[in-house]
Amino acid sequence: MSSKYLAFGLVIDSPIPLPEAYPAGLGAVADVTVVSGIAGADIPKDDYFDKARENRLWWMGVPDDSRTLFNCLSGLFDIRNGGEIVMQLYPDAEMELAKIFLLGSAMGAVQIQRGRIPVHGGAVVTHRGAMIITGGQGAGKSTMTSAFVHNGYKYLTDDVSSVRFEDGRAYIVPAYPQRKLIRDACAPLGYDPDSLVLVDGKRDKLAIRDVENWQREPTELSGIIELCSVGREDEVSVEPVCGHAKLACVLRNLYRMWMHTPGGIMHPAVFKKILSIAEQADVFRIGVPRDIDRVASIALDIAAALEAHTPEPG
Repeated sequence: MSSKYLAFGLVIDSPIPLPEAYPAGLGAVADVTVVSGIAGADIPKDDYFDKARENRLWWMGVPDDSRTLFNCLSGLFDIRNGGEIVMQLYPDAEMELAKIFLLGSAMGAVQIQRGRIPVHGGAVVTHRGAMIITGGQGAGKSTMTSAFVHNGYKYLTDDVSSVRFEDGRAYIVPAYPQRKLIRDACAPLGYDPDSLVLVDGKRDKLAIRDVENWQREPTELSGIIELCSVGREDEVSVEPVCGHAKLACVLRNLYRMWMHTPGGIMHPAVFKKILSIAEQADVFRIGVPRDIDRVASIALDIAAALEAHTPEPG
């Protein structure tokens, strides 16, 4: 028995319960159908692929613009034509991990196949528009997204910002009403970790179901915040990014870069969209002190600093 959910602006018909996502309305027509079955049966003989399946190793393949495959700890996922996900889970697969991969990498592939550009990072809504919060692994993307929410901002997404285009302008599509937070950041932001569900034991991340502060409508992209860590005693620093460096920032923070380059080559139409994002967005490199106890005030400092650096509209 499957149920329908709304995530990334798409109706997903899934046999796996997805309480993280938003329930789709009665009579909603599925944009994406998830089925359990034999995935990757037509893959040519590949010793590394066989080894990956045998040892539960990460493996990925992008044969063309309309198909992506990856093997993970939970099983093999085969994504086709932006509308079908065939998953072959291991018998002992952890369902929490399976959902992470389904709503993460698999839906990332769906978006790319549908012509969107997913960027690795959360997104919050300011009075000027949507700001993507990105950065390298461990930079604090999810923590800072939650810190902005703590200070009264709405959020669109916690982990992957799906960018679509309308009339030549870039918009961020809301993902689903859940945020993830590392345990150490719970108390400073007012959460009891014992009341939350552990969704990523490796990184000790807990799930926060938050419909109230979730922005449900696509919001025009205003800017990109790239986080970088500085010393504990340092203050927040803001460096506006200009010219070709803006494009470089977007490229290095794409979600699952390998999905954007089937056959090792990025399609010119995809690069053109990425260039449009860089042209539209104000980009800032933000130095963030390594002090989790004052993360809420750091978010306010970032917001204030951006007001000082961002030009007025028009």
